[in-house]
Order: sequence, then C-alpha cells, then structure tokens
Amino acid sequence: MSSVASSNGENSASDGRVISVRWGENVKKIGIDGSSDGIQEALKSAFSLRTKRSFWLEDEDGIVRTLDRNMPLGYYTLHLDDGNFSYLSHGPGISIRICIYDGPNHKQCRNVEKTFYTEDAFHDYLSRRGWIGLRDSSKNIDSIEDLHPGELYHGLTVQKN
Repeated sequence: MSSVASSNGENSASDGRVISVRWGENVKKIGIDGSSDGIQEALKSAFSLRTKRSFWLEDEDGIVRTLDRNMPLGYYTLHLDDGNFSYLSHGPGISIRICIYDGPNHKQCRNVEKTFYTEDAFHDYLSRRGWIGLRDSSKNIDSIEDLHPGELYHGLTVQKN
C-alpha cells in the first residue's frame, strides 16, 4: 500500500497518525500512534532534546495541545521552557547581548539581552536555536564561564559542506 499525502499535508492512514512539528529551522514528522510518554520520547529523539526542561506543542491557532494519540493532525510548533523565572530569587547570573540575524539572507542584526544563571540554561538556549556556541569579536564560546557581562555575541552553527 503506498503512502498518499492528504490535503493537509499529512500522511495517509497507511503510515499511521502523523503530525508535523517545527522547532527553530527544523521540521520533523512525528508518529502519534503511541502513548503520551511514547510521543514525548519521539519528540525528544527527533529534535535531540537533552534537557530536563518541560516542553509543549502549540498548534497554528496558538492552542497548547496535550501529547496523545487523539490530538488533531496538523502543524505544531515545539516550545521549550526557557527557565526564565526572573521573579524568583536567583544567584548571580550573567547578562549578555546576542545578535539575532533577521531579514532576507540574515543580513539584519537584532540585539537581545539574555541572562544565564546556569550552564544547563546556557546550553539549552544554544540548542533551541540550533547553535553549537557563541562568538564574540575574537573567539568561540561554549561555556557560561567564558562569557563577559554586557558583551555582544552571535550564534555559531555547524558549517555545512
């Protein structure tokens, strides 16, 4: 039996129930025929999530959906808890500026300020954006220990051949 895409872009029943999930620039098709835990593990594996932070799926209408085999087929965006609980008492963090490239051909830079409190939060942020590290004017940074307060950085991605 061959697979035929339905009008909403999802696979036919021959492949089971499949949703499309976007996280950053990556889009993956995820089978939702299993249990909630199975769907959660499939998402973690598909996007290489190595974090203890919670995550959720939001549909095109901005509705947060539970992970279960009865969820509507369609397109979803994966969100990962950024741990930004600034209203809680934290130890000292490090605040930096990050240049996010926008616009056609990623030529325009938008500066955002980000505060990191832990190494895990730093690596989770990099992972969510598909970055392997940050770069300042002279060197690559892959640890919170090497960041300098107020410094401007931009993301590093793996170079494709």
